[in-house]
Amino acid sequence: MTELEKDKAKATAAAGVGAGVGGAVGGLTGALIGMGIPEYEAKRYEGRLQKGGILLSVHCDTAEEIKRAKEVLKATNAEDVSSTGEATVDRKQTDREAAAKAGR
Repeated sequence: MTELEKDKAKATAAAGVGAGVGGAVGGLTGALIGMGIPEYEAKRYEGRLQKGGILLSVHCDTAEEIKRAKEVLKATNAEDVSSTGEATVDRKQTDREAAAKAGR
């Protein structure tokens, strides 16, 4: 199985889990607004979830990871794929590396 096929399988599994989110949609708009997402966008997400859609957020540490995540999502027929950046922080290790060290 190629890396792309493995990533597709993971995305498909995540989609199945996301299907159960429907009951928890009510406060989603407020939560998204609280995270800094504009109200019009948060309402659009909530509307799509109410129609059976899935909202997936992927944290990436590098531009390469962002590119790879977009490739996997598009290869699995995802719609409305976009990315946004966070404020840059001067750090010596990525979040993933810190988590790996903590788990040892």
